[in-house]
Amino acid sequence: MATQWARGWTSRRSLVLGTLALLGLAACSKPVPLRIAGHPWPGYETLFYAQAQQWLPPGVVLQSNATMKESIDGLKAGTVDAAMLTLDEALALRDKGVALEIVLVFDVSRGADALVVRPGIATLQQLRRRSIGLEHSALGELMLTMVLEKAGLTLRDVQPVYIAYEEQEAAFLNNRIDALISYEPVVGRLMGQGAQRLISTRELPDSVFDVLAVRTDAARARADTLRATLQGHFKALEQLRSNPWDTAYRMAPHAGISAEELVESLRGLELPDLVANRSYLNQKNGHLATVSHKLSNIMVQSGAMVSPVQPDGLFTDDYLPDPL
Repeated sequence: MATQWARGWTSRRSLVLGTLALLGLAACSKPVPLRIAGHPWPGYETLFYAQAQQWLPPGVVLQSNATMKESIDGLKAGTVDAAMLTLDEALALRDKGVALEIVLVFDVSRGADALVVRPGIATLQQLRRRSIGLEHSALGELMLTMVLEKAGLTLRDVQPVYIAYEEQEAAFLNNRIDALISYEPVVGRLMGQGAQRLISTRELPDSVFDVLAVRTDAARARADTLRATLQGHFKALEQLRSNPWDTAYRMAPHAGISAEELVESLRGLELPDLVANRSYLNQKNGHLATVSHKLSNIMVQSGAMVSPVQPDGLFTDDYLPDPL
């Protein structure tokens, strides 16, 4: 009897251990999500819209942050796998040793980033001894450097005032600054209240790009998920192009602006399609490599980077989907 009991207990124990092992194996095989961070910006809204339409694969988690800085911090800390950033910020991260790849160009600024000034300032040269508000970021420093270069001025000739994006509109309207480097929709709202746009990325072409930067290890480990995610973006982009107003109304709540403001902001952006992305990201002769070399040198001169970033391995079109 004792032997039968022991034999029965051994059988039951084996069954329990086997079940636990299977459960453990199932837990271990659960797909690791691809965590992507971004903040409200017209050029990024296609990805958030794709999520709302359930066009993204189930293994993707979109994290909506209030600012780009939060996305950058997450990428540096490894709490997210990818982030929606400006190209200059991605270059700055590479300069700090973060291994990442740029896999998508969301947009190219063609006027959405600008310098606005008070009435009475008619030329860039009149910025001398004036206060200029800007974000304390690689993008802010880049824009300031290019504006001063156009004006024939140096940093010693002006008074930079670092202001967080969410405080810039109030700072300008309360006369804390004479000029402001900012972007839509703040630029458009200030112009509606009398500010003058003195120069923008329309006159500074190929300077501000918004991209999706992915940690290299995450991109390679979850290549299929990443490729399906980019397909969702292009599907949303096609929807925006074929039915702009309806899509803009659907995007507006996440963007935090009205559909009218969103459409107006998009007029200052080039939104590259799949073909254009292949041209930008091609590893042999992609246009983004040339642009990055130029921006990298400007950022080193401004002190935003220590040394120019080498473009090798920085861009890839490997994760772009096949044509829709």
